[in-house]
Amino acid sequence: MPTFQQTIDADPSKFMTYGATVLKTAGSVTALAAKYGQEVGGLATSWQGDDYNGLLRWAGEVAGFTARVDVALLTVGATLEAMGASMTATVQTLKLTKQAAEGAGYKVLPTPFVILGPSQWSQVSSAGPGAPAVLAAYQAGAIAFTTALTAQYIALIAQDVAASSVMRTAISIG
Repeated sequence: MPTFQQTIDADPSKFMTYGATVLKTAGSVTALAAKYGQEVGGLATSWQGDDYNGLLRWAGEVAGFTARVDVALLTVGATLEAMGASMTATVQTLKLTKQAAEGAGYKVLPTPFVILGPSQWSQVSSAGPGAPAVLAAYQAGAIAFTTALTAQYIALIAQDVAASSVMRTAISIG
């Protein structure tokens, strides 16, 4: 599981690039399987008998295997593209939320946990009798930012786990 900082630094758009490559590979597997089937079929005019019938049975097994590989590649490729886009959006939201917290003067710890920053503590200290109210307001903001960042972090982890699960299932089909 990646750390909060690793998720902030991540570039899930690479999943989309890899997904496109996997989809292209699926097309190559499909073309290769079709060419193999044509070659075996073309041998029928000059080759007959038990050996050729054995080759036809083997060609059927090859066709079944390549179809399963093709399905696995298409599933993995599409999953990588979709989850890459989703994860990219989540990472962007994480970054924007972190920037908003820091822009408001909070300090974002790498857990993620948001605490009051130096300027906020200075304002609390100089608030006199209103200090408890100022502190409470800043603490409420810190809790809100912590809750948002934690939810986004958990969502990103869930997306990563879901993508991994789909890919593992698809690969086991092949």
